[in-house]
Amino acid sequence: MKQNNKIFIAASLANGASFSMILPLLAPLVRKLQLSELQAGAMVSIGALLMACAAIYISKNQTKFSIYQLLSIGFIGMAVTWGLFSGVLMYGLTAQISVMLLFTLLMLARASTGVFMAMPQIALQTHVMTSYEEEQLRSKTMSKFGALNSVGVVFGPFLTTLLLAWGMMTPLWAAIAILSIISVVIVVLFDQQKPKDASSENSISLESTSTLAQQSKSLDSDEVLTEGKNFSLKRSMAWLVLGFSLYLAIVTVNLTAGFYIQDHFKTSVLQGATYFSQCSLLVGISLVVMQVLISKKLKWSVYTLLWVGLVAMSIALWISVSTEHLRVFQLAYVLYGVSVACLIPAFTTGAAQTAPKHQQAKVASWCTATQALSFVIGPILSTGLYQWHTSCPYYFLMLTMFALMVFFAFKQISPEKTAELAR
Repeated sequence: MKQNNKIFIAASLANGASFSMILPLLAPLVRKLQLSELQAGAMVSIGALLMACAAIYISKNQTKFSIYQLLSIGFIGMAVTWGLFSGVLMYGLTAQISVMLLFTLLMLARASTGVFMAMPQIALQTHVMTSYEEEQLRSKTMSKFGALNSVGVVFGPFLTTLLLAWGMMTPLWAAIAILSIISVVIVVLFDQQKPKDASSENSISLESTSTLAQQSKSLDSDEVLTEGKNFSLKRSMAWLVLGFSLYLAIVTVNLTAGFYIQDHFKTSVLQGATYFSQCSLLVGISLVVMQVLISKKLKWSVYTLLWVGLVAMSIALWISVSTEHLRVFQLAYVLYGVSVACLIPAFTTGAAQTAPKHQQAKVASWCTATQALSFVIGPILSTGLYQWHTSCPYYFLMLTMFALMVFFAFKQISPEKTAELAR
């Protein structure tokens, strides 16, 4: 199983690197293809919609998929479909084609990518949530894998900045090569042998969740049955709202920043891509540092992670919308990294602790579906607001963060008041 753990590490690195290489190029390519910001948002949304559908399907059919199937199909599918998307982009840049036909082909290619993007995320989160029971241990483990993903996020923009010297499409093909390599590694090296002890820490297949439930029933039948009956989506709803808002902020900042840099700071298309790659590099470094601190040094509870993340996000948004200096705008991405490093484990751990262990695969799927749904709504909403006014997406997110602060403040105060009344 140690070999599989190494593959998880490689997969986290590859996923972070490939995605962060592609993201900074979206706004410049959209401008070169003479598409609108709203059309760019629609391309992101259609992929996320298919991602949400795939996550919900896996949630309802969790015993049909092993960790190996989720990883291998996910990465192979992403490599193939991103290749199709890049091919359409290249054709649009070099050949005469109507804007509507080009947009339709890009939408179809991007939609096919979304089908596979949910699979590796569900595999990783299910592994963590079924292997560890303690809240702080789960937070640290999620932060550990998040840090590995962030190392890829750091490496990706750096590589993109270097490869842009050979053309706008070069980083895209490099990202596809990374996905292809990790796909081969998973298919050839992943150990598919099922562990003998289904309750061991390395029991990470989705089928093992049912075995774990049966073992728990034999040890303490009444307790597990009570937990199973008491669990409902309503108990996780507050944390799912947090996750939805978090990923809404992530997709909004990432999608509109490329356009904002070009329009607000008056840069060229290529300069905009370079500057946004530098922003991605800063946020990646900040993510790595903060996630390492969380997993190694800081023993923060879910609510501590929550408040640090919300405050850091609010300050970063205020800096982004108020500054007239490009370098200050870029430095705000350090705070974005701190915020995301705190809020992701707060979201996933908060949701996980509302469910018994044998239902963690379902929680993981709902978390992934929440992320995908925010990616459906976020691009359309943010690009629509951006076309209205370049600063509107940032003000909208500031209001959202404030609403979350008020909501969770009341959520924390309510149990304390209940305890006082009981006395």
